[in-house]
Amino acid sequence: MPSQFPHHYRATVTRTHPSRSRVEADGVAPLSAGTSRHFDGDATTWSPEQLLLSSLGTGMLTTFEAFAARDGIEVSAFTAVASGEVERTADGLEFTSIVLSIDLTVGGNVGAVDRALEDAKAFCLILTSLKVPVMVETQVTYESTVAPASRPSYAGGLALVTDDWTPAEEDLDLRAS
Repeated sequence: MPSQFPHHYRATVTRTHPSRSRVEADGVAPLSAGTSRHFDGDATTWSPEQLLLSSLGTGMLTTFEAFAARDGIEVSAFTAVASGEVERTADGLEFTSIVLSIDLTVGGNVGAVDRALEDAKAFCLILTSLKVPVMVETQVTYESTVAPASRPSYAGGLALVTDDWTPAEEDLDLRAS
């Protein structure tokens, strides 16, 4: 059962060497972080850019799983690859594009997969907090027990989740009361 809002998060970043740090949060294993290799950083540590992209992938995974559970979708595999491009802009260095490619294998109520993906994109906290546009691409594989007639029309193909979806009132399980 989720806790009441507001939720509070805290992470501690402690310098260990020049441009390197230890990232800690209560109850989880620490990470080594530092400057990206593109900025002559240590290639063995997590860069802030990698941490941001991995946060996006993890956010989409956990958000999709919540909607999949709501809709009776059985998720047996989920891989998200987040790729971002950083460029110099008039405002300084910025992510100018991010592509999140999701490959998932599902069973159960596969007719609801498209809706669950749309809901995940609309309500993923990390995705909706970013100012850079994120292109979400999905490849869905259906478990062999699913009859072809019950699969959505994009079965086996690439489905691009677009930005033009607006949730209907009955779709909102996450709206504050």
